[in-house]
Amino acid sequence: MANLNELGLRDALNEAILIRGKAVLGICLGMELMAMTSEEGDMLGFGWLDAEAVRFKISAGAGTKVPHMGWNRIEIRKESVLMKGVEDQSEFYFAHSYYLNINDRLDLLNETKYGVPFASAVERNNIFGVQYHPEKSHRAGAQVLKNFVEM
Repeated sequence: MANLNELGLRDALNEAILIRGKAVLGICLGMELMAMTSEEGDMLGFGWLDAEAVRFKISAGAGTKVPHMGWNRIEIRKESVLMKGVEDQSEFYFAHSYYLNINDRLDLLNETKYGVPFASAVERNNIFGVQYHPEKSHRAGAQVLKNFVEM
C-alpha cells in the first residue's frame, strides 16, 4: 500500500473502481489489499471490503503449516459470473499466510478450510478477489480468468 500511495495510484484506483465502476480482480495479496486493515502492517488497505487481513493462527498439532501452500478445494457460496462453469469443490492452488476475515457474509463467494474456514473468494458489485492463484490452477483457474476477462 505504501508503494501504491507513493505512486499516486490509490486515488486513481479508487476513482476507476468506486466511481467509474470498472471491474477489478485482486489475486492473493491483491485481494488482501481490498480490506480495511491488515495484521501484516499498519497501513490502511483500500477499504473496498468490510474486512481485515489476518494471519493464520494454526496450532502445531493441527497437521497444517503456515504458509498454506498447495492444492485445496473451494466451496462456492453464491452464484456469480466469476464462477460460471466452475464446479463446487474444484481444486485451486494456494500460497499465503494471510486471509480475509470478512464482516459482511454477503461478500463471501468461495470458502475453503485450512485449519479454519476462510474466505477464498469475495465479490461486492464490481469488486472481485480470490485468495488462490487462478493462473496456477489449471482448468478451473483458467475458467475464472476467462470469466473475468469476458465481463
